[in-house]
Amino acid sequence: MTQSNLKTAEPDVSSLEADIGLRLKKMRKARNLTISELAALAGVSAGTISQIERNLTNPTIRMLEQLRQVFNVPLTFFLEGEEVQTPGIEHYIRRENDRPHFHVGKGKIAKSLLSPPGDYDIKFMIIDVPAGTRSEQMLIGDGEKAGLLLNGELTLEIEDDHAVLYPGDSFQFKSNLLHNVFNHTLLESRVLWIMLVQPDKHL
Repeated sequence: MTQSNLKTAEPDVSSLEADIGLRLKKMRKARNLTISELAALAGVSAGTISQIERNLTNPTIRMLEQLRQVFNVPLTFFLEGEEVQTPGIEHYIRRENDRPHFHVGKGKIAKSLLSPPGDYDIKFMIIDVPAGTRSEQMLIGDGEKAGLLLNGELTLEIEDDHAVLYPGDSFQFKSNLLHNVFNHTLLESRVLWIMLVQPDKHL
């Protein structure tokens, strides 16, 4: 999406974030779906679909997962489009300067994808959680999640319990447990996040 196609009232977004809305719109139109029809299939509101397509809101990972199931594409399709086959060992590598960056939810949590292109079961990424921000609409389903706190502090909430994490602390749990992370400090936190969630069994 070029700057000339953006209305002046719309926020300034990076090209990768703008691509999420653009790719969603292209996929919807390619399948001759209206916004309302896609919303009904994905279990989200039509207003939300419209805002994502215009880059007025940041979709959560769970929302992207619901949408990718409708289109039967990998989750990474929203970040990179059609997978380009890289020859040789480079196919299995994600170079630092090739990491897709995107934001999720209202709290502006930033994520950088570390997994190489492809429809892999295990996804891992670096997540930057701004001060005072709590995650929202976490992807829940059969599988596991794990992580390593790289910088700052985070409160890890699992079911009705919680613990404060410090740099170097790691964690792992079944991903069907209700969970959240909360940055209770005044500084940004960074965590290496790993997940294996069965995509057709999430909430």
